[in-house]
Formats: sequence, C-alpha cells, structure tokens
Amino acid sequence: MHGNSHATKAATRIRAAAATRIRASAATRMRASAATRMRASAATRMRASAATRMRASAATRMRASAATRMRAAAAALSILALAACGSSAGGSDSSSGPILIGEVAGTTGAYGTTGQAMVNGAKMAVAYLNAHGGIMGRKVRLQYYNDGASATLAAQEFDRLISAGAVAITGSGDTGPAIAAEADRRKMPAIGVVDDGGLTVYPNGPNSAPLPWVFDLGLNTFAWGTKIGQYALAHCNGLAVLHDPTTYGEGGLAGIQSVYSAAGKKLAFTDSITENWASGATVSLTSEINQIKATRANCVDVWLTPQDQAAFAQAAHNQGANFTLLGNDETDSDTTYSSLAGNMANGTISALLTTEVDPSAALKAFEAQYQSEFSTPATPFAEATYDSIMMLKQAIESAKSTSPTAIQNAFNHISGFQGLTGLLSFTPSKHTTINADQLTLVRYDAATKQWVPVG
Repeated sequence: MHGNSHATKAATRIRAAAATRIRASAATRMRASAATRMRASAATRMRASAATRMRASAATRMRASAATRMRAAAAALSILALAACGSSAGGSDSSSGPILIGEVAGTTGAYGTTGQAMVNGAKMAVAYLNAHGGIMGRKVRLQYYNDGASATLAAQEFDRLISAGAVAITGSGDTGPAIAAEADRRKMPAIGVVDDGGLTVYPNGPNSAPLPWVFDLGLNTFAWGTKIGQYALAHCNGLAVLHDPTTYGEGGLAGIQSVYSAAGKKLAFTDSITENWASGATVSLTSEINQIKATRANCVDVWLTPQDQAAFAQAAHNQGANFTLLGNDETDSDTTYSSLAGNMANGTISALLTTEVDPSAALKAFEAQYQSEFSTPATPFAEATYDSIMMLKQAIESAKSTSPTAIQNAFNHISGFQGLTGLLSFTPSKHTTINADQLTLVRYDAATKQWVPVG
C-alpha cells in the first residue's frame, strides 16, 4: 500500500507540475498575444497618424501652392494695371478718370497764412478748370497736406502723393529743399511756390544750372534780394542783414550781396538767426541790435519771419535805435507784419510784384472772387499757385500726356504764359519766373495802413 501510495503521490505531483507548466505556458502565450496585439494596434495607429499627417501636409502644400499662384496672378494683374495707367510717378495717358494734382503747404506755424493762401489758390484753379472742361476733357482733383514746416514730413507727403497718382505737386513754401530733393529723386515735377525759388532751385548760385524737376513760380529770393540791395546801395550809409540759415534766408542774402559785390561794397554786418517756423515763436534780437548800432549802419534788412521782423522793430525802438527797416517777400504779402509791428512798421521798405501795384482786370477779378470765397485778401502766393496749375494744364495739353517726363519737357518750353503774376516763361536753364525787373519798391504808411510805391 505504501508502494502504491508513493506511486500515487508521485503521479499526482507530476500531473500538478505539468498542469502548472501548461497554465504558465498558456499565460505566457496570452501575454505575448496581447503584447503582439497592442504592438500591432500601436503600429496601426502610428501608421494611420503618419498617413494623416502626410495627407495634411500635402493638403497644406497644395493650399500654399494655390495661394502662391493666386498672389502671383494678382501681382501680374497689378503690373498690367500699372502698365495701363502709367508708373506710380505719373498719371494715366489712357484713363478717363480724374487727373490728380498734389500739394504740400505749411498751413500752420510762422508762415501758416502763406501756406493757406497757396491751398486756396490751388482750390480756385481746380474749380475753374473743372467748370471749363478740365484738362484734356478729364476732371481735375486736388489732394493737399500740411507739412507743419517739417522737412521729414514734407518728403513723406510728397511720396504719398506720388503713390496716389499725382501728375505734379505744387509747394511747399516752408520746406522747398526737401521737396526739391524728392522731386529730383522721384523724377516728379515740383511746381508753384517751392520755397520762393532762389537757392532751392539754383543750389550753386543764381548763375548755375537749376534743378531739372523744379519749376518755381514763387517770389524768387534772388529777385527780392537784388531789388532790396539796389535800394540800400542808393539810400543807406550802411546795411546790416539778419537772415535765417535756410535757402530762403541765404537766397535773399545772395541777392543783396550780388548788388554790393558788383559795386565793390561790403555789408556792414550779417548774422544768421535760427527761428522756430513750426510755432512762429519769436527770438530775442537784443544782442544783434546792439552790434548793428556799433557799426553805425542806418539800414537793416530783417530777412526773417513776419513775427520776428515785428519783434525786431519793437525792440529796436525800445533800445533807441533809429533804423530804416527793409523787408523780404513775406513782409508785405499780407498783414501779419504790419499788424504785429503797428506804428513801428512805418517807413519799412519792401517790394511788390508790379502786377500787384498795377493789377490787370484778370487779377482784380481773381482778388474779388478770393475775398468772396475765403473772407480774406488774396496774396501773391495764392496767385502764383493758381498760375502754376493753369500752366500745368497747358503743359499737359501741349504734351498730350500726363507722364512726368512729358510734363517736364513741356514746362521747359513754355514761353509768354499770361499769368496773374505777369508774363511767365521757362527754359531748360531758367526755372524761376520772377526777376527783379518785375518788382516795384514800396514803403509802408502806418497812417493809411497801405504799402505805397517809392517815388
């Protein structure tokens, strides 16, 4: 029994061990199978994810490619449109749309009244043109900006007007050198009152070549300086000149010095005065008055803003100085100086366009309409701007084109144009319309508040 019992127990242990191995093997296979299925599932998901990413990437590339093709097509259309309309630096020869004229003018600050007069003159010219058939049968549109006497802003505004499609740009009275530089760089005609001509147009002096893209109809500092210099040479025992350091002041000084140099004479005193054109705030000139008194000069040309001219007149009077004051083209263009200086302005010598002293019927009509529309008297700056736009009409119609080069060429050959400011002409070597012979010397009479011709 023990033998059988031992055999039975051994058999039992063998069966139990076998069962254990079978269960372990089954569990191992089950775990392996599960792991295999998990790895397969993960691989499947990874392949699916990769496929999804590949499809998304392909779709993205397709959309990007389509967008690129669309942008390229749009660019091509833009190029074709520009080719049809002319470059951004000129108007369209084929379009029937309005012709855009740009303007930059300082309508605030020391010379704000001058800038506003320029804008008003341009408005009147455009209104007249549109009431009489426009230019080449097309309406005319004016777009203007205030440069605030900032050269940086003026250059930016000039470029904005080119981008808007302007065929020419008039102004600016405050920032002429910046405008002239942009006109030359962008090959765009700058017309009208461009800082009163002078050194702005002829940077190397009155006998040098003018800047090719600037056509100035303003009051030409060379001409005013020459006229004032002629008076001083004949009537003054000594002449002092205070001037701003810009091309405006330096241009006036150059005109005066040309007269004195030709006569073998020297100025008694000169000084450059930095002003604040943006605000019109005056500067102290007490030191300069004392220095001029020491020279015994009896005449002073204060080639500064009307505000500083008036401040000088008051200060000189308060310091007991008895100078004959001489002016510039701004002194008598409106009432700013005479109103501020009051009785101290009495006897001031300046010059006016002869057309202002003896106005034509056309100028009288313009002045009456200007007064009616703007409730203030017209000035030579309004008239010069008006003339520049009427001359632009002639240039475009003569060239039968609004391209800048065609307009430039036409301006260079305009002769005997009858403007409000006189008989006007340009040539390739002459880019200002006003000279000293077109001016009349005047003296301010405080009693009547009038500028009267010097006898």
